[in-house]
Amino acid sequence: MRIFCDMKELDKIFYQLHKKLFARITEGIDIPVTSTHIYMLFFIRAQGECMVSEIANYLGVTLGAVTSLVDRLHDFGLVNRIRTEIDRRLVIIKLTDKGEELLRKIDMKRKEIFDYITEDMDEKEVMYLNNTMDKIVTKILNL
Repeated sequence: MRIFCDMKELDKIFYQLHKKLFARITEGIDIPVTSTHIYMLFFIRAQGECMVSEIANYLGVTLGAVTSLVDRLHDFGLVNRIRTEIDRRLVIIKLTDKGEELLRKIDMKRKEIFDYITEDMDEKEVMYLNNTMDKIVTKILNL
């Protein structure tokens, strides 16, 4: 069964959701990070340490774009660049303590938002929401 969906309306909803959630998640953070910066920081944290090429593959952007993003995060004191001993051309990216702290704040805000969204839902509704979002993400990733 096909359900009609107004794509303009769906685009508007996704844009509004992203804009509002990003504003709430970064509320009170005095560093002018973008959503791409935050995605990068989460990726770096998950990896422990990584190279620029790994970040570029993850984000689907060029090495030059990632280098600019890393430069900005380094200027903010959120990441360190470490040259490897084996090949000085290779640079390892790691979070600083300040970067870890920023992500802890964002994690707490994300948890607060999720708790707010689900406060009037029972366990079955939360599971349904989770399953639905999982299906959406799986479909998008398989495009």
